[in-house]
Amino acid sequence: MKNLNLPVMIGILFSVIGLVSLFMSGQALTAAIWLSFGNGLLLTSLQFNRVNEQGISVKQPIPRVRVYAGILLIVMACALLILQILQDFQQM
Repeated sequence: MKNLNLPVMIGILFSVIGLVSLFMSGQALTAAIWLSFGNGLLLTSLQFNRVNEQGISVKQPIPRVRVYAGILLIVMACALLILQILQDFQQM
């Protein structure tokens, strides 16, 4: 529970909202926006603990690949949001 900071909790909340919106409304684009943003926050913020040689629990650094993938997911969520806005304006 110590590694659940604010961005991780917000990421979990956004992912749950995306999953529920997919099941309840069936709108895949809206769910993809929520899920991409939530999973991006989770990837960039979640740190794990490990025990070092002296038996002390230390936080592992976040790998660069995970940070880049998380940033890519957040950017994709923004692009999908722009696509959703454009589609909504075209339907008017």
